[in-house]
Amino acid sequence: MTQFITIKSLKTIGKTLRSLLLMISLGTGCTLLSPAQDVCAICGQPITGNCYFMTDEVSGQRELVCSNCAFTLPRCKLCGLPIKQGTETQLPDGRYLCARDAKSAVLDDRQALQICAEVKNDLDQVFSRFTSFPDNVDVTIIDRIDVDSMFGASGHDFESPDLLGCIKPVTESGVKRYQMSLMIGLPLSELKETCAHEYSHAWVGENVAPARHAHIARDAEEGFCEMMGYLLMDAQGEESEKKRVLKNFYTRGQVQLFIAAEQQYGFDDVLDWMRYGVTSKLEEGHLDEIKDVQMTPANKYTPAETAIPVTAVRRELPTPDSSVLKLQGIMWGNAPMAIINGRSFFARDVNQVKLGGTNVTIRCEDIRPTRVQIQNLATGQSQELELPAN
Repeated sequence: MTQFITIKSLKTIGKTLRSLLLMISLGTGCTLLSPAQDVCAICGQPITGNCYFMTDEVSGQRELVCSNCAFTLPRCKLCGLPIKQGTETQLPDGRYLCARDAKSAVLDDRQALQICAEVKNDLDQVFSRFTSFPDNVDVTIIDRIDVDSMFGASGHDFESPDLLGCIKPVTESGVKRYQMSLMIGLPLSELKETCAHEYSHAWVGENVAPARHAHIARDAEEGFCEMMGYLLMDAQGEESEKKRVLKNFYTRGQVQLFIAAEQQYGFDDVLDWMRYGVTSKLEEGHLDEIKDVQMTPANKYTPAETAIPVTAVRRELPTPDSSVLKLQGIMWGNAPMAIINGRSFFARDVNQVKLGGTNVTIRCEDIRPTRVQIQNLATGQSQELELPAN
């Protein structure tokens, strides 16, 4: 299996453009007509010379800063503003945080590891109806010095300045595990979202067959993982972090498309597309392609010993006759899933399926290893469907 490394970074097109604009601003200045009436947001002194508008990357507000503060003070790694002298927090790797952002940042390694363990539990609880997340993940906390040593000489140094986390699979003595690294000094909500993002990469590695994984565009996989972090933040009411995810251009718009697809078609269809989809990424205006799935021998998932315990019980069938209901496959595990006329069902799920040129709403009452019990909600009629024999 091809080895892969995934990196989550804030170095986006939008942020790069903002940085360029800021450099231009700092190079030319913005002289105000009445400087005496304006006060610097950093030092609190009246501005008597050139002044600069600088954007607080945390709050999104534009602040007026005097030239002395703009050029002589260290910048906060989180908000990007100069830090008032004597109020800064300097991390061991040389990064600075302002007093406000230091209060929300996770600065203790042990606390960060505990938060990551809680994120794993939260993911399993929030998505327990649909899936679970790998346990074969080892988490370490890193800083900027670690990042430089990890990526500085490997051709990835363009990513490293704003790296939030990364994950890679490793195999030792025939046992596959994942090594997750997360940056210290992130705000609590951002650390949790980043951790959820990286756990989602591990989910892909454990649940998506190698042939399908190779076909998924990198932006699409990153968009899926960002969607997972977004959904966890939504479940926990972290509105600011949700806005940060949507504002970031890291996935080139894929996260927005995944969120829209999840809202329109459902979470199970998104998982089906990741596992068995035909296309390599989502396209604006063509979200219906998320329902284009094909369970072929090439993309079947056969779980490894260290993977999530799921046993696939499926039959490869010709295209089903849309005039009848057919059970096409069963994914057997902690939460068994059945495929009926191209739609996935967990027990008690209600979905529409194509039947005789129209949509029929059915409920999956029960799932057994080789058969399911369903009910047509329009007629009230119950029916048992069985997997065809080989």
